Amino acid sequence: MAVNYDSLNQVFLDSIKKKNKGGLSAVIFDNEKILFSFYDGFINKEKKLKPQADSLFMIGSNTKVFTALGIFRLIEDGKLSLDDPITKFIPEFSVKSRIGEYEVTVENLMMHRGGFQCDLIPYMVDDDKTYDGLIAALKETYRATVPGTMFAYCNIGFTLLGVIEERITGKKYYDFIKEVLLDPLGIELYISPEKKLPENLSDRVAQSFDKKGRRKFDPLSALYPAGPCTYTTLEGLAKIGQLLMNDGECNGVRLYKPETIQFMKTLKVIDELDNSVVTAGYCLLHNLLHLDYETSKPIGHGGDTNYHHAKFDFLPEEKIGVVVFSNFETAPKITRDIEIALFNEYLKEMGFPKKEAPKRKTVDFDPNKYAGKYDSMLGQFDLKVTPKGELTTTFHKILLDLKLDDEGWLEATPKALWTRLTPIYKQIKGIRFLETTYLGNEVLVMDQKGTKQIIGERYRVPSVNTAWLKAAGDYVIDDKLVRDMVSKITFGLKDGEPVLTLVEEGQKADTYLDIVNESEAVIKGYGRNSKETVFLTNEGGKYSITMQGVKATKK
Repeated sequence: MAVNYDSLNQVFLDSIKKKNKGGLSAVIFDNEKILFSFYDGFINKEKKLKPQADSLFMIGSNTKVFTALGIFRLIEDGKLSLDDPITKFIPEFSVKSRIGEYEVTVENLMMHRGGFQCDLIPYMVDDDKTYDGLIAALKETYRATVPGTMFAYCNIGFTLLGVIEERITGKKYYDFIKEVLLDPLGIELYISPEKKLPENLSDRVAQSFDKKGRRKFDPLSALYPAGPCTYTTLEGLAKIGQLLMNDGECNGVRLYKPETIQFMKTLKVIDELDNSVVTAGYCLLHNLLHLDYETSKPIGHGGDTNYHHAKFDFLPEEKIGVVVFSNFETAPKITRDIEIALFNEYLKEMGFPKKEAPKRKTVDFDPNKYAGKYDSMLGQFDLKVTPKGELTTTFHKILLDLKLDDEGWLEATPKALWTRLTPIYKQIKGIRFLETTYLGNEVLVMDQKGTKQIIGERYRVPSVNTAWLKAAGDYVIDDKLVRDMVSKITFGLKDGEPVLTLVEEGQKADTYLDIVNESEAVIKGYGRNSKETVFLTNEGGKYSITMQGVKATKK
């Protein structure tokens, strides 16, 4: 069945809806070639340069797929195993622990379940920082969870995989990836901050723009194997998709055994809930993308820097994939909308059967059985019963009415009439919450348009002590590179809870803490950065708080 380019291009443009503050480009590809390409806006406004096939965009964390393929190359060559403890290759690796001593394996890192610090921000923005320095800095951090359990998307874990690749091969990370992957597939890829890219590439590099469309330089620069400053073309990432679609072969070049790539695309289930929530198999992300048509489960990745956003997903059985690039601050949602819209329109044109819309019904329930608090990195969720016997909660400051459906989920509807006249209603209407148990923890799962993720765990009363109470106040970040990203930190009590409030671009985010002792606290919640340690120091009455490696001093 023929697919109409004009209809696809119109879907691409409709997804943008004149909100393009920079450049947007996309391709649909199959297992052999690029089928359709789409472009809009500018990669360089001063020179009025539009995105083209050879334009270089930052792909962020999509770099992790290259890193994972490097690990599987070494596995095929018999140089390591997924079961190997990482101390076999990085003997100096260690973290502090309050929960016992455990080995972290290569598999734990590949599946984002290493159980230690996910991010150390200074090592993501300062190109002078080194891998050795990162490993030394980890010695001062604490284990968050038992390795192999909680999924917590971890940049540091993939950086350590890059270190392992370097130590086994004796080559720099980029040189190794270039030799085993880039050169055989003819992929053009650069790992460098924009200001250090070769001058001859300047007219091809997608510059960065903020939410008002103003020229910026993306601050992310280090941790190369995790992907802050990787540049490639749409075709470059599509070739990785083709390699995975074809079980290790691309353009007539076989790089992997079929069983290796088939294994890489699987999801090793730890708990039955993993089959439906967002999680990682062997680097590739599962359950992140939900389409309107009956297909195999999409798998892929994504990458976000401060100003660049890249989506990369494919259907393993249908052998169809989409890559979308953007280069402006407010593009994450637009980039995702374009990807979904292109997939759906293509599948419709190809005659795929549409999924039946779920016909859920609300059922009678006892609201008191569902009342309770959950600690979350999105803030605190308090499911409470009103005097009228209604179950409600607040999400992004919007009061939601919760009703139980016949699948056991709590369906959310904004209560205030004014929300029905804004885009907020469309975004929040249809969100569902599920109270369930995962790996022995009582957790709260959120379903947003088919994408399910564990967002928090059952609330526990935090500990508070005098030392931390005395530290309440406003803090200024010491490192200017980080201060340009997060302008302010405030520590204090909110309804009796110790809370760190970060202000970034005028947006506030609350991080709830459980005080461990006079100098340490643990971030409450479940998932990325949860259960990590925050440090308090007091030198001559001058307080400092350090979180994710970022030190801030009280005013």
